[in-house]
Order: sequence, then structure tokens, then C-alpha cells
Amino acid sequence: MPISSALTVAALALSGGDVRYGAPPDTGPYAHDARSVSAAARGAPLQRAPASAIQSSPDSAAIHERARRLQSRFESNRLRYLPRTLGGGHPDCDEVIGRLCIWDDGDDGWTPRPEPEKIVALRTELLAALDSLAREIPGDHWVFGQRIRYLVEAGRLEDAASLADRCGLPDRWRCDAYLGYVRHRQQSIHGAEQAFRRALDAMPARIFADWTDPEPVLGRDLRRWVSEQPDSAAAMDRLWMLADPLFLAPGNDRWSAHMSRWSYAMSSEEARNPYRMPWGDDLEEVTVRYGWPVAWERSWRTGGGTGYSVSGLDYPGEFRSFPPLEVLDWGRERVEPVVWELRDGHARTKHSPPYLDSLGVLEGQIGRFWRRNGVLVMGAWESPRLERADLAPDATVDPAELRNRIVAGVTRGTGSGPLAAPPLRAGLFVEQDGAFGVDVRTNVAAGGPVRLSALAPWSDWGVVSLETWSPETRRAHRLRAGMGFRYIMPDLLTLSDLLLLETGAEPAGPAEVAEVLRTSTEVAGDEPLTLAFEVYGLRSPSELADFRAWVEKSDEGFLTRAVRWLGFGGDREQVMIGWEEGGPERRGPLFRTFSIGLPDLEPGKYEVVIEVTARGHAPLGARRAFTVR
Repeated sequence: MPISSALTVAALALSGGDVRYGAPPDTGPYAHDARSVSAAARGAPLQRAPASAIQSSPDSAAIHERARRLQSRFESNRLRYLPRTLGGGHPDCDEVIGRLCIWDDGDDGWTPRPEPEKIVALRTELLAALDSLAREIPGDHWVFGQRIRYLVEAGRLEDAASLADRCGLPDRWRCDAYLGYVRHRQQSIHGAEQAFRRALDAMPARIFADWTDPEPVLGRDLRRWVSEQPDSAAAMDRLWMLADPLFLAPGNDRWSAHMSRWSYAMSSEEARNPYRMPWGDDLEEVTVRYGWPVAWERSWRTGGGTGYSVSGLDYPGEFRSFPPLEVLDWGRERVEPVVWELRDGHARTKHSPPYLDSLGVLEGQIGRFWRRNGVLVMGAWESPRLERADLAPDATVDPAELRNRIVAGVTRGTGSGPLAAPPLRAGLFVEQDGAFGVDVRTNVAAGGPVRLSALAPWSDWGVVSLETWSPETRRAHRLRAGMGFRYIMPDLLTLSDLLLLETGAEPAGPAEVAEVLRTSTEVAGDEPLTLAFEVYGLRSPSELADFRAWVEKSDEGFLTRAVRWLGFGGDREQVMIGWEEGGPERRGPLFRTFSIGLPDLEPGKYEVVIEVTARGHAPLGARRAFTVR
């Protein structure tokens, strides 16, 4: 399932009357109500030198103005042929940015309608005319930007790439920016990254500051986090790395998408758009935060109104790509994992990877055992089963074109049941300080177990990612969590993560644990749990420790657990075991496994808890969540 519903953007009312949102139908292409615009300073038109100012002769200026009239005429005609829907207002805005209302419409199944043939024909005519005019004014960056944008919009990516490769604009950085935009749409992420980095190196300082400013895409908490880091630039680089939706996929498509949005915004300056309003800071911000809509609809007012509105819609499946603060904001004493949840709902910015139709959450477990030279990280999960789905016929097809094909039924699979497909790609990654401390990749069968492990370097904090990806079905799943990898002094009493093993597993030692990790955290109500853990810092067999393990519901609060501990809250003894033993014969970790029965637990979420108490030390505890089905 997609992570979020479709995002809708519409212009707020710019004058009174029947039009609730959307420009009045009887205004000119750039007419606007001065009071509405001045009331939202961020929506004011950008104050930039007109593109015509670069022309060196009256003839060049006249050709440029003709190109602008042609572009304006196309957008005006586009409105006439947009798919129509009956309006009735729209939900309350989740956010207002300048003159624009933004809301998530709650429709997870929305797909764009095929573009009307008349609009396709009109765009083809416009491109032919712009090509002809460009031969007269080859150095006009505004005309060049229109050609790139409309070629990409038409799905003519090879033509757009060829044009960008032949770019002869005086400002070479614009050529690289547009080339990066096209490469991103072609899903050549490495090529896009290279082009964008060349553009950033050469662009004017003011534009560089805009394109690299984190303010548009980061919420207040993450902006504060970046500002508090010793090196804010390195911190921002780390955030971009973590925002990459899938480490298995080549390149960082979240960063290249961000640069692509800026390139799109650059091509839109002084150009007419379907919202029928001048380009301004608000349109630029919406584009950078959410991208440009993949489809447009024109809604007629109901109830006797005569106006209509134009709304831009984004494809469902976009999600929050930046990590939540709690995954990054660790304390010196904090070691326990913090799961990175893919939250739904309106976000400051969203992203839809060009190679995915859905990104799901893996159900599995991550565990750590401390070693002399690092931390052994183990991951186990069940790879998703592949049901019959819409397959991408061409890995390089433009996403908008693919969606149109899906709507038309061209790529829809037939039949039902498991789908015979190539192996899935799987990986275990550990990010530490903006670099990969672990990068393990393999191929696995769909629906089969996946167990991966690797030694991670010492680090205060990092992010672990378990991933699977099926490029053929454009589906991926992942589980990410922030956790500590700090060095532990040999005499410091500490406890490893608690790991679920396959029922009845009896590993001879920690080296065998990774091979018998349970790949699912779901269990039957009467199924015994087998678990493993390590204790560090017990110096000898004479140093005794008390071990207790029990099961409790995940939603139990502290007071409830305290009452149960005192014996007043129920039959806790039925799901509790305990023992006493000393440290290992040789200095090193004490490895132990144990089983605990489940007395016909009702379906729900639970935790198994291990508590270790040694004389002279505070109790240590570890937990592992599981679900009774």
C-alpha cells in the first residue's frame, strides 16, 4: 500500500464571488488581486531581472516575447481541455503557503487520468514552435527551460537528454542543472547527481544559497538540530544521506529530486502555469517541498456558482523521507534502539522515489552483540511475498507515463496468487556519521527468510536499515532504527539486545545465533519463546547475578507493572522464570539462551523482558517486542 494519500494543491480565492479556491475565470493570465497577494508576502512574485533583459537586439527581444506568448497561449488552452470534476468545495487546508491551499485528500487509490489528446497535440505544436525560435536566440535560457520542461512533461526523455547535452547557454551551470533534472526523470540517479554537483560548483553564490538552504524541507525540530551541530554542512549532508529512501537503490534519489525541483522552479520563472497566477515565492516553495503536480483537474462549483478552480494532484505513495528527530537526538547514556516510523499524514515535504510504487515496513528484528573490535549487528526478517501486481514494462519509462499506462490497463497483470519473479534484492546497512559502517547486499527468494550480520565500527550513534527491493514490481520494504555503537569498558556491567530465536533453537554459542534468529516477531498464543542475550562485565564464576524474565503487554504503564510486580495485578508468575548463576570461566561475555512459555495469551502486542541484577550494581534490563496472532 502507498504510504500516503494523494496531495492536492489549489490556489486560494484571489477575489470574491463564487470562486472559493482558484483564480477567477474572467481574469487575464496574470491578473491578480493585489490585496490577496500583499497579505501573504511569501506569495509575492519573484523580483528577478526579466529573461528578455539578456537579449542584445530588438529582434532578439521580439523573438523572446513571441515565445512567451506561445507558452502563455498553450497554458490557457490547456485549461480548456483539463479533465473536469464536480466541485463542492474542498477540505480544510492542511497548510496555506502564500496563495496556495494544500491538503491530503485521503484517496490512497487515486491515479491520474490519461492526458487528453488535445493537450498532447497542443504541447507538440508548442515544442515545434519553440524549437524554431530557439535557432534564432540560442542563448535564451528562458526558452531553453521551456523546451526542457515540456519535453519531460510529454515523456520525451531521450529528446530532453539530447537537448540538455547540446546545451550552449552562456551560463553553463544552467545546462548542468537541466541535464540533472532530465537524468533524474530517466532514473539515472548517478548521472543526475554528477550534473547537479557541477551546477552547484558553478552557479552564483546567491542561487547556491537558495538551492542548499535546508529551511524549505526541514521542520523546526530538524532545523534546530542542524544548527546545534559542530559542522552544520556535514549534518545536512548526513540528513540527505538518511533521507535516501532505499540504500539498495543506486544513488540518492531524494537529493537529486530536491535539485530537480529547483531546476523545475528555475524553468517556471516568468512562465504561465495552470494556476493562472504569476510565479512567486509561494509557488517556488511548494515546488521545492512537494514537487510539481503529476496531473491537473478543473472543478466546477456546485450550487449555482459560475466559477471553477484548477487543482494540481500528486501521486499517492509519497512519504516523509527525512528521519524523525528522535532517531538522531541521542543522549550519552542512551543505547536502546529507536525505531524510525514511516508516519502518515501531512508533512512539510514528501518524496516519491521514481523506481517505486510503494514502500512498506518490514516486520523483523535487529540485534547487537558487543565484540572486542566493534559491534556485531544482526538482522532477520521474512522477505515479502510477491503477489500479482502491475509490472513496469520498461525500467527507464517516465513515472508519469507509467501511471498513464497503468490507468489504461496496459501493464496490469492477470490472474492471482504468487508471482514468479527474479529474486529480491536484500541488504543490511549501518550508517554512522554520514558514512556506511556496514553495507551488506544479497539476493533472496520472495517469501523466504533473510538473515544478515556484519561487524560495525565503534560509534556513538548510527542508523541500521534492513531492506528488500523488487525492481520488477516496483515495490520495496524497509526497517530502520537509530541505536548506539559505543565502546564498552571490559569491566562495565552491561546487557546486549534480547533476540528472538526459532522455537527450540539451541545455538552452541553466539557465533551460531545469527543463523537461528527468528524472522518474524509474530507468534501463536500458546507457542513458547526462545531467546538469547549476552551479559558483559561479570568477572568470574564467583560473581553471582540474579536473572528474571517475564512477559507483559506493551501498553502497560509503569504503575500497572509495579502493581503486578507486588503480586496484586494478576498471574504474572505464569509467564515468569528466574535463575541465579555466576560469571564465565574466562573473562568475556556470558552468552545465554532460555525459553519461556506463553499461557494462551490473547492476540495483541507484548514484550518479553529480561532483568539482570548483580551485587553492587543497578539492575539491567532489555526488551523484545512480539505480537500474538
